[in-house]
Amino acid sequence: MIHLTIEALRPFEEATREVSAEKHVSVSKVIPLVSLLLRAAAATERQGSSLATELALQCQRRFRGIETFHSLAASTFLDIRFKNLAFRDRDNVETMKKRMLTEMQEVHQPTSESPPPGSTSAPVPSSASAPMPRFASPVTPASTPSSAPATAKGGIWADFDIQVLSAQQHRSTGTDALIEMRRYLEEKLIPRDQDPLHWWQEHEQTFPSLSRLAAKYLGFIASSVPSERIFSKAGELVSQRRNRLKGENVNMLLFLNKNL
Repeated sequence: MIHLTIEALRPFEEATREVSAEKHVSVSKVIPLVSLLLRAAAATERQGSSLATELALQCQRRFRGIETFHSLAASTFLDIRFKNLAFRDRDNVETMKKRMLTEMQEVHQPTSESPPPGSTSAPVPSSASAPMPRFASPVTPASTPSSAPATAKGGIWADFDIQVLSAQQHRSTGTDALIEMRRYLEEKLIPRDQDPLHWWQEHEQTFPSLSRLAAKYLGFIASSVPSERIFSKAGELVSQRRNRLKGENVNMLLFLNKNL
């Protein structure tokens, strides 16, 4: 009986330690941990543990719609250790991806006038002394036609140039976001003990829009655990034998104890 109780509670202890971390990303682990807790509770339930049965029922009741919370779903998807592998319902993944594509277009809008990082388009030379493009026609400056666009002259190409400009602007938002997400989905998962923030720092230029969303969603779970740890340390520092410490000295000792 005690053995089954320990086996039923052990996964919950491990999950609590995972989400109580302070120095690593923890919010992206919520959905994977809920899925693992449900599996562990079901496995222990098959061994005849009534506690595991109750734990499984409570998990189903409390975490039934956890994948529909966009902040949690987005953080899990943007964690290169998990992506969409940790979701139990694929419909929730598609819903989250549609909303994320919209967010990618929104973060891309302010920089739509400038070429995105990694773009293959070359800058336009600002003066006649600039080097000639690799595949430019060898014409003399005197025979070079005016560089003014046809739209400014109202020529026969005016309507076509407007269509091209509209297509370029459309591609710079929706199409580029979709291509960027597909490339991210093709990336290999990294080991679970590695830091996803470090990965995003290295691939920021490759995924300019997704990297901004990763900085927004990859964070820590707000809880009282850090403050409780500090109070526990304070109780160890200030005891009956050390009750004459000044408040400022206690603060310095707590700071050193916590950060060294």
